[in-house]
Amino acid sequence: MIGSVYCLDNDIILKLSTYGLFEKTLNTFGVEINQVKILETFQYKFKREPQQKRKINPNKYNLEYALSVVETCDKISINNINQEDFIQLQKIEGIDIGEAILISYVSYLNKQNNLSYLLTGDKRCLKNLNVPETNQITDYLQGKIWCLEQLILKDIEIYGFQCIQEKIYPVCDCDTNLKFIFGYSRESAEQEVRELLKTEIRELRKETGNLLYPGASHLRDE
Repeated sequence: MIGSVYCLDNDIILKLSTYGLFEKTLNTFGVEINQVKILETFQYKFKREPQQKRKINPNKYNLEYALSVVETCDKISINNINQEDFIQLQKIEGIDIGEAILISYVSYLNKQNNLSYLLTGDKRCLKNLNVPETNQITDYLQGKIWCLEQLILKDIEIYGFQCIQEKIYPVCDCDTNLKFIFGYSRESAEQEVRELLKTEIRELRKETGNLLYPGASHLRDE
């Protein structure tokens, strides 16, 4: 979507990079890299010496590739956000500082009529966000959030199942849920994968109100 801003949390960056789907996923939105924003702390958190990487990388993420693909992305810090919104989010259990910064930023941009989306892998955060205390923030996030399963389903729809399965299955250990969906000891069939992704999205919708992007194809499928 030309002109829109896409904010990615650390989880999405790491997993899409490890799957080799970072650029492909952005391409499904028609997004240029200058429209993508990430946390300023990402590069500092994961740019470590090899021995340190092993300690902070139990899920075997492709850290080198993740760091390289976001090198030119604009960075967001606590200094770029609405402080009142940030303070309010920090009071909600299950929302960490990084997610609070991204949520505050995306909400504020949309409040200013600058179309912005959040791509996040933190389901716990989204569930905890759906409370009355955050209404002044989430009112501007309705339909503006994409979870990992939505992104993978979108990739399948655009690139075909075989292409996406071949990328995810060999490295599916980095996400427990996708490992279950794409298969443990054997590769899951396309229909099974599609149904499990849709089920996961549907269940998350039940717990997050109208936060998730209501893509027409997803609504038809669900």
